[in-house]
Amino acid sequence: QKYQIALPNPPPRPLNLEQGNFAHARDYNGQRLALPQAQSDKDGIAQTLDSLGLLYQAQGQPAQALDALQQSLSLREELTDRDGVAETLVNLGGLHLAQGRAATALEQATRAIAIAGQIGSRERLVQAQTLACLAYRALNQPDQARQACGDAIGNIESLRADVAGGEQSEEQFFEARVDPYHEMVELLLAEQQPGAALAYAERAKARVLLDVIRSGRTNITKAMTAAEREQESRINRRLFVLNTQLTIANSAPQPDTARAAALKMETQQAQTARAAFQETLYAAHPELKIQRGETPPFQMADAGGLFANDRTALLEYVVTPEKTYLFVITQTKTQTTSGPAAQVFTLTIKEKELTRRVEGFRRQMAEHDIDFHDAASGLYDLLLRPAKALLKDKTSLVIVPDAALWELPFQALESESGRYLIERSAISYAPSFSVLRELKRVRHHQPLTGADLFAIGNPAISAETAKSVQLARRDEKLTPLPEAETEVKRLARMYRVHGAHGSQASRVYIGVEAREDRVKAEAGKYRLLHFATHGILNDASPMYSHLVLAQTGGQGGEDGLLEAWEMMNLDLKADLVVLSACETARGRVGKGEGIIGMNWALFVAGCPTTVVSQWKVASASTAELMLDFYRHLKTDRPKAAMTKAEALRQAALTLMRDGKHRHPFYWAGFVVVGDGQ
Repeated sequence: QKYQIALPNPPPRPLNLEQGNFAHARDYNGQRLALPQAQSDKDGIAQTLDSLGLLYQAQGQPAQALDALQQSLSLREELTDRDGVAETLVNLGGLHLAQGRAATALEQATRAIAIAGQIGSRERLVQAQTLACLAYRALNQPDQARQACGDAIGNIESLRADVAGGEQSEEQFFEARVDPYHEMVELLLAEQQPGAALAYAERAKARVLLDVIRSGRTNITKAMTAAEREQESRINRRLFVLNTQLTIANSAPQPDTARAAALKMETQQAQTARAAFQETLYAAHPELKIQRGETPPFQMADAGGLFANDRTALLEYVVTPEKTYLFVITQTKTQTTSGPAAQVFTLTIKEKELTRRVEGFRRQMAEHDIDFHDAASGLYDLLLRPAKALLKDKTSLVIVPDAALWELPFQALESESGRYLIERSAISYAPSFSVLRELKRVRHHQPLTGADLFAIGNPAISAETAKSVQLARRDEKLTPLPEAETEVKRLARMYRVHGAHGSQASRVYIGVEAREDRVKAEAGKYRLLHFATHGILNDASPMYSHLVLAQTGGQGGEDGLLEAWEMMNLDLKADLVVLSACETARGRVGKGEGIIGMNWALFVAGCPTTVVSQWKVASASTAELMLDFYRHLKTDRPKAAMTKAEALRQAALTLMRDGKHRHPFYWAGFVVVGDGQ
């Protein structure tokens, strides 16, 4: 809930709390409490009581929560554990605020702020200052609320500069600290300051990508000692062996489920070991810390360079626990002024309900459900109809989603006229307007060079799998994909004769030639990268989501699985990467950062634009969509060139008009993310 303040480095949550299995979680924490009690471990007792207090609060038992937290506070005061006292005060304050006792919550927050200041804990200060902001808002004291919120944000920015680790570590740090930014957005909107509110919304989005684009990636390899390189090699070899064994086990005609489960567990343990090694490495080499400089605040004038034309609209969503806000920026012209201007719309829907509706609609799309029209029109009415007057003549929409909205295929929403949104407008998605601004700046100062097309299609799989029945989707059942092979061969012919920049070269690998080592060695030389293969989503560990390349028994020293963390380490010069595979747009929604997975990794690797999929796509229709996309995109007449977003729109419309592909399942699965121009 909104008044429950996230810990800067949160401990494991009580067992099954996310699933709502409160009884199980309570029993588990009761067992945890018994052990320190038996050992007279007052510190352990206090920690467990805090967990129980939060659990009771989530369960809607405030009296029991209050009792547990007060017991914890007494123990921590007795132990003179000042940091623990501040922690419990914040938890108590959140409980009081939830029960409508804002003045008491403010007292707790003020005590916690004083203690955190005395012991020099900026992390605890962030918690306490955020609680103070919420309490001041509840007491209708906006000036004090804004001050407390600004103090919290200042401390977050200071802490952020000191995060040890690479891009993934920074992302994980920041997503637990987005709430104060959203509080500031709401405070400024209440004061009728939409421009200032949008600036804070931008400060809470895609900060890691912004740092990478502005300052470059961390080059960890150069700093490693010989011993560290050997340790990394051992870890990666272990992952390679396990991935290979797991692929073989899952591809067998009669899989050994017990063996596969054991291998999956070993693989997860190896992934954990790799993450721990990375953390140790960054701690040993503080010089590797990402350059996290001050980013200029996003201003309305910055939006001017983001418009393809005067029929473009920029949309940014901010999802909070109680409401969602829609910022719409359009070009305006009056007798006295002209330029970008923002309007804000408040959408009254709780985050949990919004998530439920978005997930339901995406599932209907993915499952080819024919009864999707009510959901499509209902979400349109909720998310876009309030801005209907601003959007009525817009043929290009740039959307910055938030939270669950990253999973929503806006292109398949239906207006009151029964038309899909894509029938009216080309759509592209961006992590933030600030990131889009930087992508365009870098692209402008670094003219495109290199050969045209590098494509992978229908990589070879094991002989056992090749004998199995071919499926119609590019999913985790690793059957051959003849349509994907045809797709890339036709692309090769399209780009071989006359490249857009005078290049004659394109490189296409199929079957056993579509190896991972070749991708790593050659992909950085090309302007367009196209992968037509199987895509595997890893919900639990999205940086291990991957594309399946040739299964060649370790030839080239690779396992044939191009994982997201490996994509992130590529040095790409490509203007566009197309992942013509299943669920390549998906991953874990990182609060503030967006979708963490293959698409995010490609941004870090240096690519400004991707075309990726939101569900498990059909192979034959995907091939048609892709070839038509490139036909619209490729032209020898610069003035006639389409934007990437418009090229995908035209390809989708062509597929839609084919009667057998009318359902959005076929044409709405792929989206343009990044610079859609």
